[in-house]
Amino acid sequence: MKLGAKIRQLIKESRYKNISAFHRELASIFEDKAVNYRTLSQIVNDHARARERTLNQIAIILGTRTSDLRAGTDSEQLEQEETLGAFTYNDKAVLRAMENGLPFMPSKLILKRGGRTSEEQDRPDGPRSVKWCAVIMGGVHLSLTGALGEEKKTFYKGAAFSFDARQRHSFENAYKGTSVLYIIHSPSSNSDLYLAPEIMATL
Repeated sequence: MKLGAKIRQLIKESRYKNISAFHRELASIFEDKAVNYRTLSQIVNDHARARERTLNQIAIILGTRTSDLRAGTDSEQLEQEETLGAFTYNDKAVLRAMENGLPFMPSKLILKRGGRTSEEQDRPDGPRSVKWCAVIMGGVHLSLTGALGEEKKTFYKGAAFSFDARQRHSFENAYKGTSVLYIIHSPSSNSDLYLAPEIMATL
């Protein structure tokens, strides 16, 4: 079940009966800090993802907890995925593990506007390793540095591509909003990050 659909159903079952009445109560409690009606409408119709602060406001008015709102929804599954582990490059680039214990490493790269990862590579003298990538939101620039120098390619939502992870590489957001990239790194046994001294000096 989608989170918005669950919230919409809970509102209908509450004493507020509809979104307008619910928002009037929310606005009277939180005043200028309250989520606006348009955003609330987008959330309950699953056209927008609720921020934690907004979800907390909704839970308070409904007399429940945010964890109870998420229970049994797609939001709960996403939260569980995100607790598996994360590597933060900076405040605009985060890599989250999606599952552990596999012979490959699936992860999700989240790039906010202007976000870029550090340059990295698997050990050049190690066995062949591959990163397979699929853009599920926005767009990304992939920078690869090999024997022929640096090469930059751009991919947008729906595109899939792969490359030898022993090459130096980095990802940069190519979209005006947040971009999301699924990455499968195989084999995971070769996923220990190798940063050459000259790369380390730039971090």
